[in-house]
Amino acid sequence: MSGSAPLLRLEGLRKSFGEHEVLRGIDLELHAHEVVALIGASGSGKSTLLRTVNLLETIDDGRLELRGTDIADPRTDADRIRSRIGTVFQQFNLFPHLSVIDNVTLAARHVHGVPRAAAKARGLELLEK
Repeated sequence: MSGSAPLLRLEGLRKSFGEHEVLRGIDLELHAHEVVALIGASGSGKSTLLRTVNLLETIDDGRLELRGTDIADPRTDADRIRSRIGTVFQQFNLFPHLSVIDNVTLAARHVHGVPRAAAKARGLELLEK
């Protein structure tokens, strides 16, 4: 998407666990409304990449920018960043005491303050897709 600034930009991203380098100089740009699938063998670093973008893992080197702001900076408010990045993990768990629609709308209602009716309407649209 030439001409538009990337929403998310990774440059030279590196992450190791001990001697095992999992992410080796990853470069990636994502623009608004793009959809990307990470596909690879088990152990290839897909989940680690997602965890670094969501600030659940710290990077060893490189740049991690959200809307042009370096979010890998240790002074970054990780909770504020996480409230803007949605991630569904392989072993996701629903809250068993909540209905499906309540599970789907929980973050919108509690993190972003969306009224229950509006969150439900949007949740039903998403579930229909």
